[in-house]
Amino acid sequence: MVPGRRTPLLPRHRFFPDTAPLFCNAHGHPLKPDTVRDRLSHLLDLEGRPADDRFTPHDLRRACATHHYEKGMDLLAVQQLLGHWHIASTMAYVRPSLTFVEDAWRRATSTAVTSLAG
Repeated sequence: MVPGRRTPLLPRHRFFPDTAPLFCNAHGHPLKPDTVRDRLSHLLDLEGRPADDRFTPHDLRRACATHHYEKGMDLLAVQQLLGHWHIASTMAYVRPSLTFVEDAWRRATSTAVTSLAG
């Protein structure tokens, strides 16, 4: 339980109980979030990325979720993938591109007009 929260965070093993860690250290143990963040920051420093072109592991997680959603993955599946307790968290987390939103609006409008006309 996290202080200030009414509900416990979802255990990560709930959705993927038998999977091995994706990223491990030299001893085969899962990398800690701070380690991943620090290594990414170091690599961005080495690359000479300006401050406005930097990103974090959290940004990568959000981009991956958005990519899956835009490629047709159901929002509930994205919710499970991210381990979110509430769908509202996932809806706030996924940031579809303007092109994606415009295409969805055109499809919905076209369907509605066709239904009314025919």
